[in-house]
Amino acid sequence: MKTITIKDEIYRGLRNLKMEGESFSDVIARLLARRGLKLDDYFGALGDNPILEELEEASRKTRESARLRI
Repeated sequence: MKTITIKDEIYRGLRNLKMEGESFSDVIARLLARRGLKLDDYFGALGDNPILEELEEASRKTRESARLRI
């Protein structure tokens, strides 16, 4: 399981597409399947790209700032 950060408008769009009993992962998988895409095709696509560390740090800071607002 992974935590991702998405824009508020994307979250609202996914929430509106959710069917009863579906998780957000189910919605994303359904949308990808309609396009003929599989998440497995993208696992490891970035390899050891240094951008991954930057993304991880930005995600950590976002989660930390969200905790501070509570």
